[in-house]
Amino acid sequence: MYRPWAEIHHDRLRANFAGLAKHVGGAKVLAVVKADGYGHGMLPVARTLADAGAFGFGVAILPEALTLREGGIGNPILHMGRFDPRTLADFTRHNITLSIHSLEDIGHLETFHQATGEDVTAHLKIDTGMGRLGVSYADAVEVLEKLRTCDFIRLEGIYSHFATADEEEPSFMRYQQVRFAQFVHMVQKLRLPVDYFHIANSAAVVREAESHFNMVRPGLLLYGVSPSPAVQSPFPLAPVMDLKAPLVMLKSMPKGAPVGYGRTYRATRATRIGTLQIGYHDGLPFSLGGKGYVGLDGAVYPLAGRVSMDLCAVDLADAEPPLGSEVLIWGEADDPRLNVAAQAHLAGSNSYALLTQLGNRVELQHVNA
Repeated sequence: MYRPWAEIHHDRLRANFAGLAKHVGGAKVLAVVKADGYGHGMLPVARTLADAGAFGFGVAILPEALTLREGGIGNPILHMGRFDPRTLADFTRHNITLSIHSLEDIGHLETFHQATGEDVTAHLKIDTGMGRLGVSYADAVEVLEKLRTCDFIRLEGIYSHFATADEEEPSFMRYQQVRFAQFVHMVQKLRLPVDYFHIANSAAVVREAESHFNMVRPGLLLYGVSPSPAVQSPFPLAPVMDLKAPLVMLKSMPKGAPVGYGRTYRATRATRIGTLQIGYHDGLPFSLGGKGYVGLDGAVYPLAGRVSMDLCAVDLADAEPPLGSEVLIWGEADDPRLNVAAQAHLAGSNSYALLTQLGNRVELQHVNA
């Protein structure tokens, strides 16, 4: 059957985790597996990381947490998004840690406790400069004082999130780091029984050792991809995903022959054009048309013309591979043009988007799980 597929290499995932865990020393690793494990398959990835020693997992929405629990994951799970008060029974029933982002959230938890007698475990998120979720820094002390009176909330952790840790200029990252460190110091001085403090995402894990505290929260790094050119990992990274597509047609084309919608590509010489069974519905960015590259039998070839919904074309020059040949779109390769970060740059996007936007026609094949 001709269809695109993504090989998910769990041996590489384990190696990435081992390198990261050694780098952060005694800090616990809360592995972020939201967005279906960054497109790699959340449940299989979580099982491998749990076996490798991950302390727990971070998710964005409640169904992700429930999928992990239903799949047998017993590790701590932190729901990092805003909780819906109507679903609080699911948090307590399945032992899912929620995040507090406002005074209003505390009110909802109090109402829930009064109605059910149930207590909750929570992490307080402080907005140190991201400007999205989290208690504003100006209100953080007030919220903390309120939490001290709420015996129905076990405040297990306090965290924040960097806005610019993957950018070359580090000043704002360090500004956020100082603000968070000051808040941590105040909490510790008050002798509040908080177990975990965390702010380090993948970029900060690599760039800012002082941000590790006693827990880190990596995502992209675990999947073997550097968050940006400014982030140089001190330990080896191997891309966990190899996205591939089959060659389904091969045509000899004369010089000047057009290829694809809009005839945006014309052969500059007599050449062979290969058609691959993968398109923008499958996650190959439309914007890579005429810019991206693929790998075949150790050589690299350019995409020819626009990426369409189901197919794309490749200029194979003199090569004549057999139909059904495996073509690498991005993943493990000697040529840097084939890594997902390079393809994302050409597409005017980022690695996060490319990995998480695979379509449902792409079969995930778990290797060495």
